[in-house]
Amino acid sequence: MIMGIPKISKLKQRMIEETLKDFKCLLVRYCEYRGDDNLVKEFCSRNRNPLFDITTIKYFKTGFKSNGLIENGGTPVNEHYIPRVKSTEIIFEELYKNPDMGVEEFTELIKKYSSTILITKDEHQKITQLTKRTGVMNYLVYEQHGIIVPGLREHIGY
Repeated sequence: MIMGIPKISKLKQRMIEETLKDFKCLLVRYCEYRGDDNLVKEFCSRNRNPLFDITTIKYFKTGFKSNGLIENGGTPVNEHYIPRVKSTEIIFEELYKNPDMGVEEFTELIKKYSSTILITKDEHQKITQLTKRTGVMNYLVYEQHGIIVPGLREHIGY
């Protein structure tokens, strides 16, 4: 680790590189659907799992925890504060703008849009029920439903 930043293993680095190559191949399909919200959502739903596979390591965990988890304990759940379908769409849109993107920039996009926080299992279930298939960013409904994650607002910049 350098200055407290977790390293990415060679295996995960290879997964990131391969996912970038796959996404670049899929960019043609994304471009076909671009402008049709329903088709983009379906496309991103089909292609979200590689981001989940990549973000299971410490590098993509923010370290932020909900007050509910801090104060009450319970079963911790890694929560994507931006749903994977939405983060996949954002990443494909960035790739559309920069089709020659390198692995470092791609990794930073994954970190920015697909990282996780820790919340309780109950909080996770509540958020999933509220935001599933809505296109709403999870973090936008946390506070209004009593889920406070110290530091997240500043981290995201909202």
